[in-house]
Amino acid sequence: MTHQMLMTFFAGTQILFAFAFGSCVGSLINVLAYRMPLGLSVVTPPSRCPKCDHLLSWRDNIPVFGWLFLRGKCRFCKTRISPEYPIVEAFVGLIFVLFYVLWYIVPDHGAVWLGFDWSMLKPEWAMNGFGRTWPIFVTLLVMVSSLIAMTIIDARTFTIPLSLTWTPAIVALVAHPLWAAWLAFRGTLWRYTAAGEWWAIPTPGESGWPMLCAAFGGLLGLLIANVLLGLGLIRRSFADYDEWEAKALAEAGIEPEEAAHQPGVEGERDEEEKAATSRNTHSRSAAVVAACMVMGAVLGGLVAGKALGIPAALGALAGILVAIPLAGSICRAIGRGSGKDTPAVEGEPKTADEGTPAEMWIQYPHARREVCKELIFLAPCIGLAVVGWFVGARLGAPWSVDPVTYDLVASRAIPLWCSVLGGVAMGYLIGGGIVWAIRIFGTLGFGKEAMGLGDVHLLAAVGAAVGWIDALLAFFVAPFIALYIVLLQTTWTGNGRKAMPYGPYLAMATLAVVLGKVGFEAALAQMFGSSVPLDFP
Repeated sequence: MTHQMLMTFFAGTQILFAFAFGSCVGSLINVLAYRMPLGLSVVTPPSRCPKCDHLLSWRDNIPVFGWLFLRGKCRFCKTRISPEYPIVEAFVGLIFVLFYVLWYIVPDHGAVWLGFDWSMLKPEWAMNGFGRTWPIFVTLLVMVSSLIAMTIIDARTFTIPLSLTWTPAIVALVAHPLWAAWLAFRGTLWRYTAAGEWWAIPTPGESGWPMLCAAFGGLLGLLIANVLLGLGLIRRSFADYDEWEAKALAEAGIEPEEAAHQPGVEGERDEEEKAATSRNTHSRSAAVVAACMVMGAVLGGLVAGKALGIPAALGALAGILVAIPLAGSICRAIGRGSGKDTPAVEGEPKTADEGTPAEMWIQYPHARREVCKELIFLAPCIGLAVVGWFVGARLGAPWSVDPVTYDLVASRAIPLWCSVLGGVAMGYLIGGGIVWAIRIFGTLGFGKEAMGLGDVHLLAAVGAAVGWIDALLAFFVAPFIALYIVLLQTTWTGNGRKAMPYGPYLAMATLAVVLGKVGFEAALAQMFGSSVPLDFP
């Protein structure tokens, strides 16, 4: 066996392992997405059929293949099992493969395919190899997995379990500084990082004492505020919302919706005929979507390469994005021609009436009063961050000026692990702070809750895991993704929901920023007229 064959076999083995591991995580996400909104334990009881209550064997629980072996039905009662389970498992497995291939298998330079250099997507820190960066990669995967789980739950229930946001934040808080300390102790610091940076995330740097102490002061302020909240010295915002909602629904004569639907229960015996008709409709829709996507990719690639002079891969992606709404319009036309509408997603509501619980939070009459409580909660954080800035300026004194870069240089350097810890803290505070600011000022301006606190925690976790720059970029990219999703809803269903959870858009924007950061760097450099290419960590 030649060396090339051995390397190919080794790469294939790594890809298979990444998919298997990712699909197992996807199986866990299915459990979290169903049980957490209902307040059930994610450990016990073991998985079972929700219809006949039979325990599932280990073969039935194999990600993706378990559903295929069962042919989508319970082994005992033949109840139909939703394809959502294997779809989520396969999707997470493919996401893990995508990140691993781009980060560690694609060559560092010159990986050109379809006119695009795919090595440009690889961050500099990944060029140091898996052995020297695996804790950072694990942190990234934990964040991505948590975002997928949050997206599913938020899309169903308009809520984000805070434990899912704390998980990547805690992992980042531990993994980033400890690995930095270990590398510094061994004297094997990374060779490749973004220009002017030490680490995989933005840090205060060797002389960033004011930013470091401001970040630590802000975290200390959050801790103090939570203690005051626990002692009852600060009132929790929107504490009376559930009581108000129950009263409003009772007055309107509306039954409260379930906290979450279970994708596994679809097989009532008297609905078999309806299910068969639905399968035929969705098969037809899938064929239309596939045809439109192929045509969009081909035409987009040809136009991009021949007429616009941009990489064919980017043109193909743009063609696919244009083709999906077009496919929705075609499917709706086919549905109208056959006498029935064709929704894009099975079980998607055709209307979004204001009386539904998903819309009730917009009608809450005391939103301005409640966000004032949040301003009081944030006062210790803001105050101690300001104090920390001035303390940091004193710690770095006396300051000098670098004769080449004209940067201020502190009299003592910040250790790597401490600077990285400060980077995690900065990411957490800035990521959560930008959403919280929009939430507060938007609510004060419009009198309705602008964004959920779950969105605050979500972007704070993103900032802790991948840095404050990525969190800010994701925040500004999310509205464009939201507009595209609204376009999809309009073309596929003929109407849009009046109230939509924003968490899924933040999650999708985060993935777009992490994978396509080179594109955002180029766009920002051109927007601000920078002659020097931007290079974000």
